[in-house]
Amino acid sequence: MKFVSFSEQGFVRAGVLLGNGAGGNDQIVDLAHPSMRAALRGTAPQMLALIEAGLPGAVESIRVHGLAEAAKLPITSVTLTAPLPEPRRIFGIAHNYRDALAERGMPPPDKPVLFMKAPRTITGTGQPVVLPAGIGSVTYEAELAAVIGTRAECIGKDRALDHVVAYGCFNDISASAIIKADGHFDRGKNFATFGPFGPYLASRDEVKDPHALAVSLKVDGRVLQSGSTRDMLFDVADLVSYLSGLQALEPGDIIATGTPAGVAALHKPPAWLKPGSTVEVEVESLGRLRNPIIEGPAPDA
Repeated sequence: MKFVSFSEQGFVRAGVLLGNGAGGNDQIVDLAHPSMRAALRGTAPQMLALIEAGLPGAVESIRVHGLAEAAKLPITSVTLTAPLPEPRRIFGIAHNYRDALAERGMPPPDKPVLFMKAPRTITGTGQPVVLPAGIGSVTYEAELAAVIGTRAECIGKDRALDHVVAYGCFNDISASAIIKADGHFDRGKNFATFGPFGPYLASRDEVKDPHALAVSLKVDGRVLQSGSTRDMLFDVADLVSYLSGLQALEPGDIIATGTPAGVAALHKPPAWLKPGSTVEVEVESLGRLRNPIIEGPAPDA
């Protein structure tokens, strides 16, 4: 089942997407509509609440209940937000694709390279990515995102995927010049809007194999990244297991699993993001995440 969060009449709530999020005839089943109340079994019609209550159970309950005609809205009448507008935490993973490591001439790391992205970086499909004036070189990074649904602490790889309840597209926008100058990821990964996410979350039953998905990215229609999750050094199960050994993972945590070859710095000339462009991320079976690039005020010193 494909879940979205959307705003309509000033109220953000969860819905079920009928379509892929890109078609003008797509519809959204409003889970806040009275005709869908019984399907949620008392759970609030918010994405985090559905995840905390058990998303697989919600999927089954909604299927049994059915998608009420009275709850259907045309997608053109609402504004999509990020499907999980306020994640608990965002765990980012760097240097996790073999083709990207080969492109850079880097040896593979012995363990996942972790950084954190702030929840305030999250923005939805169609919303602008704001480049602070004078920020310097900024790259895109197309990624598969995995959403945690049940608490995971010191979990073995064999049980790790049981704790993932949904998958989506993520774009780990990164201020490369700042990261290089700072010598760490903290500031350069965490400007507002630097975490485009969406257009929807696919429940895990929709994704037969998260380790066999095409991942691609275009800027203004030009393909700049084209890879596959088969090329991950540490796959989703590895990452859940590893991270759960560092600290307990909680429902609503996102793991952004890394990006394939083709980031901006490796093109000739470099393909840095610039105002006026549009960036599109596609992960197979997970839709298309599309964001315009604009310029904003200079960052605070």
